[in-house]
Amino acid sequence: MGKKSISVPEMRAMLGIGKTESYWLLKKKYFETVVVFGKIRVLVDSFEAWYANQTWYKKVDGTPPGQNLTHTISIQEAADILSVGTSTVYELLKRNPITVYQIGRHKRIDKESLEKWRAASPRYRQEHEGRVNIGSE
Repeated sequence: MGKKSISVPEMRAMLGIGKTESYWLLKKKYFETVVVFGKIRVLVDSFEAWYANQTWYKKVDGTPPGQNLTHTISIQEAADILSVGTSTVYELLKRNPITVYQIGRHKRIDKESLEKWRAASPRYRQEHEGRVNIGSE
C-alpha cells in the first residue's frame, strides 16, 4: 500500500520547484492538504488529480502532465494546424463557436469543436484527400 500523503519538500522535489513556489501552490488550494503533527502534508490522490489536469508544471522523473487534457490542444498547436499566427487564433475564438477551456493560466481548445468549425469554414478547410485530423500528427 502506497503513501496517502507527501510532505511539501517531497512535492517540491517531485516538481523541481523552489520553496516559495511550492507554498504558493498550497495557498492557491490546488490540492487537498492535511496537518499532521504541525506539518502540512499534501494528499497524493489530490496532487495526482491536479497534475493530470494542468500543463505548466512537469515532474522531474519525466512523467508528462495533462493526461486528462488529451481532448484539447493549445493555442500554439491550433495556430500550427491552421497555418496562422496565435493572434489570429485568439480572434477566431472570439468570433466563432469554438469550445475553449481555461486551464490554470492557459486556454485550451476542444479538438472536436475546432475540427467541426474547421470543416464548415471554407477558408481553413483542407480540401485534399490526405487530410490530417487534429491531434493525429
